[in-house]
Amino acid sequence: MKNCFLNNIQWKKIVYFTFMLFLFKFCFLHGYGFKTTLSFFDLGLLSIASVFLLASGYLKSFAYRNQHKKIKIDLEKTKKCSFWFAIIGVLVGVLLSFKIQKPWYGILFVVCPIISHFYIKNNIKKTFISNIVTAFLKPFALLTLLWFDLPVDLTQEQWTLFFNLQLITIAYIIMSFLSNIVFEMIIDLINVNEDNLNKQNTLPILLGRKRAKNVILFLTIIGLLFIFSIAVVFSKNQFIFTTLMLLGVLPYLYFIYYLMKASETKHYKYLIKISYFNFILALISIPTIAYYLKYVIN
Repeated sequence: MKNCFLNNIQWKKIVYFTFMLFLFKFCFLHGYGFKTTLSFFDLGLLSIASVFLLASGYLKSFAYRNQHKKIKIDLEKTKKCSFWFAIIGVLVGVLLSFKIQKPWYGILFVVCPIISHFYIKNNIKKTFISNIVTAFLKPFALLTLLWFDLPVDLTQEQWTLFFNLQLITIAYIIMSFLSNIVFEMIIDLINVNEDNLNKQNTLPILLGRKRAKNVILFLTIIGLLFIFSIAVVFSKNQFIFTTLMLLGVLPYLYFIYYLMKASETKHYKYLIKISYFNFILALISIPTIAYYLKYVIN
């Protein structure tokens, strides 16, 4: 029962989500000689609020999608647990907004679960839109961090540095969004037969496997060109250029090469493994670039 509950709240995604918040805080907002709004304790409160709201949404989604199925889990208790998780998330979020003396930020924590409730209630089936929403959750967390953790009393030179750090973070946000859409669509390709039996409306079902694969390939090429263009911009800086090529461009090229050859379920499962490896490389690039900016350039 415990394992089932943890799976229903998507604990792996939540842990990854929290890790990303602290990673970007430490790498791109801390240690550059200026103070920002959130302390690490405040970030802990933001993480707690976000974790409870996410867990609430995942539980609610599970309850609605399985309301007409015969399962061993008590869906009414699941809905009640989702409700109380949402309440805790809202309260912690509002507490944080008052602690940092920006009470209007608390509106975000009230609005998000309301939007989540109506979205889940009216979108029970899996669709391409649901893939986009799922893919946007992690990048949205980083956008929230940028919004909450603004710098305090910066000089003109420090504003320039902070602006550059924001651009780097936004680049990671864009790549995270594209990578997660591709990941979700590959999962749909793997589960296309099961989703078809359950009358889902995923892209592979609506367009067919071949066209869905072409959409994945198109999005992946966009991601590759985006990373390569950033590498070109930093071509005069050998360290950053090499880091982006080794940890970004080359893994993407291998992914595209294997994607073009993929035709069976086992091939798409291997692409999932490649995706996980590429995620790890992307994570490694964050502290690598941050270290260079902090201790070499700055």
